[in-house]
Amino acid sequence: MPMMPRTGTIVFLSILTCTAATLAEERVQLAIGDGSQWSFVNSQWKDTQDGGIAGERTGDGDGLQGYCMAFLKDRAYSDLEATFTVQMNTNHADEGLIVRAQDPTRFALIHFPQTGQQFRAQHFWVALSIADGSGYLRLKRVEMVRRVASNPFGIAHQARVNVTGNRYQVWVNEHPALDITDDTYDSGRIGLSGFTTFAHGKVSIAGTTVDAQPWNATIPQVKNWFTPFPDAGPGQFVNSLTKAPNGDLLCLFSTEGSSSFKGTKPHLGRSTDGGKTWTVEPAPQLQPDGLPGGASIAALQDGRLISLGVTHGEGVWSESKDNGRSWSKPMAIQPEHPWPTDPKRIVTGYQQQLRDGTLLRFCYGLHSTSTEPVTRWGAVHSQAFAIRSTDAGQTWSLPASLDGEHPGMGNLDLTEPVGFETADGKIICLIRPIYSPWMWETLSADQGKTWSPCVRGPFPGWAPSAPVRTKSGVVVFPTRFPGLTLHHTRDDGKTWDDGGGGTYIDTSIWAMGGLVEVEPDLILFIHQDSWFKTLRAQYIRVTDRGLDPVGAGTPRVP
Repeated sequence: MPMMPRTGTIVFLSILTCTAATLAEERVQLAIGDGSQWSFVNSQWKDTQDGGIAGERTGDGDGLQGYCMAFLKDRAYSDLEATFTVQMNTNHADEGLIVRAQDPTRFALIHFPQTGQQFRAQHFWVALSIADGSGYLRLKRVEMVRRVASNPFGIAHQARVNVTGNRYQVWVNEHPALDITDDTYDSGRIGLSGFTTFAHGKVSIAGTTVDAQPWNATIPQVKNWFTPFPDAGPGQFVNSLTKAPNGDLLCLFSTEGSSSFKGTKPHLGRSTDGGKTWTVEPAPQLQPDGLPGGASIAALQDGRLISLGVTHGEGVWSESKDNGRSWSKPMAIQPEHPWPTDPKRIVTGYQQQLRDGTLLRFCYGLHSTSTEPVTRWGAVHSQAFAIRSTDAGQTWSLPASLDGEHPGMGNLDLTEPVGFETADGKIICLIRPIYSPWMWETLSADQGKTWSPCVRGPFPGWAPSAPVRTKSGVVVFPTRFPGLTLHHTRDDGKTWDDGGGGTYIDTSIWAMGGLVEVEPDLILFIHQDSWFKTLRAQYIRVTDRGLDPVGAGTPRVP
């Protein structure tokens, strides 16, 4: 008899719980069927002969370019366990499971981003991202998964996801991959995601089903981008983006390029309204066939506007005194001393001006020990350098190694370097690797004359664009992977992204572009699209809570 009240209490609580949620006692295998129970974004999905699910892109859409999603409309969950296959057949891809979706723009996403560099360098990644209605994915965590292969193409990995309360756990081939908490959403619909080619195999779900509001499939993906040069031609590639002395924005870009090389036809875009509208003018004619490789336009602190390009110490320099409408006769740049013979060809790229007016230009070149294709792990070797100019770019120093000067040592995993000057005058440089899972980082305390030994950097990334420092001192740093991700630091690189993993603003396979601050803490970013067609442009506001889009998108959900 003493046990009866306790038993009755247990039954009563169980009844109360069941009125709010129903435990799915049997595991459900998902199927597309005729598609009537699904809502699709930029894609079509089908059941495969072996009981799996596969999808493919049908368009670009207004949001993340070509990002594919399928939402199951008739079932919502709070806690759940899911299993599915991660299988990608191309070097730039993504595949994931959507959970707790509120609508087509707000959900949690467990996904497995891939890009060409990490694929061939044999490191596999998992991420938890939050779509908050802004059109961006907020990367809460990006983790490299140990003991899981990224190549060759088509490997079928088994993923298991467990979402309990605010805890998200992921295993890949039964290896622990991710364990993180997030309180944004507590229940919602489930779905699938992918980019380029992807196959989820058999997808099964078990968990606590809950009632949910009717699914509103009419909510569109958020458009935060526009095309600044829609009629300039295909194969658009950004060389530089700068603000002229009179406030005009100048975008040096080229067209008629392909996925394997920069454009061959140069143009100069001009905007007099902060980047909202653009006209296209002839680019500076620095040499008979147009612009040399790595050419850029820079506005100097003394009010001059220069255009130049340098390859292995030699190049061409020109000046404009009318905000880029006309240019002086090109002047040849000649090295004062012979440049190194190994690497035998050092190309220079992004340029940085220090507060004292010194110009830095970052550069890299293949080492003589590179003997095999880059797809053969460890075969390709590259070194990175910095050169300096104290006369506005008319002459340049010999290249200084970005990995210190210790005899007999030197990092050979360094390609595209970019950097920024800290509040105390140091220069932090982050460098795209060939095989490292993370970017490399080095520092100079003497205005770029010498550099510290390279260390592993704060995040993974390839194809970086030159960062920009805003009025409030926040440095915004874009790079490829996952997709096109913006990183930001408020303390000169000590910490990044307010403890998160960055802000995924577009898929953008090629990623490279230019940034400029058009108003205090308002950035314009012009970057390549995923298919190497027309450039895209976005406005990003730096706020106390992160990076927010400024455009056609809906406000970010608090």
